[in-house]
Amino acid sequence: MSHDKARPQGATSTVNDAQYKHVLRKGLGDNPGLAWLFIALLFFLLSYPLLAHHPAGSLVLDVLFSAMLIISTYVFSHQRKVLIAALAIAVPTLILWWSTRVVGSTPLVLSGLVFSALFFLFVVIVLLANIMKSREVNVDTIYGAMSAYLLIGVTWSFFYAMVQLSAPGAFDFGALILQLDESSSHGPLRLFGYYSLVTLSTLGYGDITPVTPLARSLSALEAVTGQLYMAVLIARLVGMHIAQQHNR
Repeated sequence: MSHDKARPQGATSTVNDAQYKHVLRKGLGDNPGLAWLFIALLFFLLSYPLLAHHPAGSLVLDVLFSAMLIISTYVFSHQRKVLIAALAIAVPTLILWWSTRVVGSTPLVLSGLVFSALFFLFVVIVLLANIMKSREVNVDTIYGAMSAYLLIGVTWSFFYAMVQLSAPGAFDFGALILQLDESSSHGPLRLFGYYSLVTLSTLGYGDITPVTPLARSLSALEAVTGQLYMAVLIARLVGMHIAQQHNR
């Protein structure tokens, strides 16, 4: 006769819940904010071309943008000084961004773009600094590196939008000119988000062309930044991973 007793159903459920939580924590890392930031960035960038054309979609994008700012700030919840600095930029950014839905004046839209660029540039710098300080490659490092890359593209899209608003005609949109609406923050970003990622990855389709010297310089600088990011950061991560393997 077997002396093994069947495991109680409640105990089995508890074990399954513990395993699920372990897998979830392993997948999200020690700082789950980084994973959620990467997911939010992907969702925002994929949704933008589909939703920005419709009034209701614009509202959804404003909510997604706000969520992205909140998640970006939450990422630094364990770094008190960084968190305070992030909040100091994020709060006026949110106020200005939502204000453009009521008052679509060019100075207000431009102010919103400036604060948005400053906020995401700040996030990129802190993320990269944390990666460079890290002694090992883990889930948080990978999510941080991927998020920083996408955020570089997002930040540059604000730069391009500022240039276009300050000097109309700085970019030649060709057949895409009909999609340009500068009456809200979403108008310029609808095209510049796409243009920025294409430039960052050096695809260069040519459907949007920089015309003025400042626009061309910004575009060239972003292309170089994208290449340096891959060369320097990937080399750093690979070196860290090799060092980890030798130390084990």
